[in-house]
Amino acid sequence: MKKDWKYILYISLAFGLFVVVKMLSPRQYDWTITLASEDKNPYGTYALNDVLPDLFPGQEVHHSYLTLYELKDSLHRTGNIFILSQRFGAEEADTKALLNHVSEGGAAFVSANYFSEAMADTLKLGVADYMFNNILKATTDTATVHFTNPVLDSARRFAFKADNIHNYFTRFDTTRTTVVAKNQEGDPVTIRIRWGKGNLILNTTPLVFTNIYLLAADNHDFIAKTLSYLPQNDIEWTEFYHLGRREIQTPLRVILTTEPLSWAYYLTLIALLLFMLFEMKRKQRIIPIQPPLANTTLEFVGTIGNLYYQSHEHKNVAMKRIAFLLENIRSRYYISTQLHDPGFIKTLSRKTGHSEESLLNLFTLIDAIQHQDAISKQQLMELNKKIDAFNTALK
Repeated sequence: MKKDWKYILYISLAFGLFVVVKMLSPRQYDWTITLASEDKNPYGTYALNDVLPDLFPGQEVHHSYLTLYELKDSLHRTGNIFILSQRFGAEEADTKALLNHVSEGGAAFVSANYFSEAMADTLKLGVADYMFNNILKATTDTATVHFTNPVLDSARRFAFKADNIHNYFTRFDTTRTTVVAKNQEGDPVTIRIRWGKGNLILNTTPLVFTNIYLLAADNHDFIAKTLSYLPQNDIEWTEFYHLGRREIQTPLRVILTTEPLSWAYYLTLIALLLFMLFEMKRKQRIIPIQPPLANTTLEFVGTIGNLYYQSHEHKNVAMKRIAFLLENIRSRYYISTQLHDPGFIKTLSRKTGHSEESLLNLFTLIDAIQHQDAISKQQLMELNKKIDAFNTALK
């Protein structure tokens, strides 16, 4: 038990040291572009999610991981759709659901570096990347955007990293489109499209809405003024087009998504772990020492031999000893024992190392006993002595 506590102490000290080192080490940020509303890392949108209720006072912000087609029946007729994605991959059914909602009086804001072919064809959109199309434009690390509407102060420039806002619109339907914002090269980055009774606001710089930019300088003002083109209605923010379903894929998803069941599941796991922790020390009764089983074969043979000897069946005992001797010679030296002629004696002498004379005496006695109807006690004792001498010499 003392040894167990020593190991537990070592493990606890190592774990405590690890925790202290992690607490004292500089914080490491995850620079993955998630655009997730619950993500506080630089390229998450936790800050945007936090300020949206202030930008739309009195309105509700709903989050989901559903497609536009799945949402179409649950949307309020004048509600706002809000989407952030690096690549807006809406299929034909999703595009149709989005445009039908806008056409009936709703509004939508979609910010993405690229738009799906179905949506681009329907709205006659074209998007390019100046970092690739014209590398001469990317001469600095910083790029700016500004509004085109004088009411929003078109002279004011909002600065961002150039490699984060390098997409822009190259083509759109000018008969129904208004340019809202442009980059430093004069290329449109935000446009408003009139579609039926509503408006569709499209943007090619989704990263400006992330934590790192919203909390820097006065960029929050650019975001607030951009979203001011949406009416003051409830917002349905679907994150499907960047994060996917984000639902539990395990077969236990029913349990894990139901709070009472999930609590029961986790408490069960914790109870099992505690049980294993306290039962790690093996509990077992003392195993008694069992003496090895005695070999009773020799005792049995001795008993049977004594019975024959006491019954004066000397010939029977002798024949059994002779049979065992001959079987031993056949299985050990692979010699036929049917004839005890000079050839047999010579071969056996060569393989066993016994002299031919001693072997001849032994097998002469054996032949004599085999042809007699009965033998005396002295003959049995002589045979037993010669066979023991033969076997002892072999060891």
